[in-house]
Amino acid sequence: MRSLVVGSASSDLRRALGTTSWVVLEELLLRSNGTADECVARVSVRSLAASLGLAKDTAARAIRRLRDSGIVIAAQQRTDAGIFDTGTYVIELPEGVAFITPTPAAPQPRARVDRRDPSQLSLAIES
Repeated sequence: MRSLVVGSASSDLRRALGTTSWVVLEELLLRSNGTADECVARVSVRSLAASLGLAKDTAARAIRRLRDSGIVIAAQQRTDAGIFDTGTYVIELPEGVAFITPTPAAPQPRARVDRRDPSQLSLAIES
């Protein structure tokens, strides 16, 4: 699992996009696959809106704003049956935003119990 890091260099863009568009961008980035150079999110507007607690039209307007700013490119495709597939969005990672993959912490060694230590409580259950 990867995490999204937002730095201070993105503050001008955050203000220009507005709160809703910025939150939609974050959700698209978190749902995306690929590297920072080839970032693609496959998600429907309805599921995106539902996960953020927004109306479908509000999420669609936010995506339109991201498209107008050049951050998101819609790459709509059709299935073999000729119907439109789930929305595919190619995302240009803005300045001040980066992905990191946290390294798992090494497990801490368990403390050994010295069974001969009289200061430790011992419990025996008999049936």
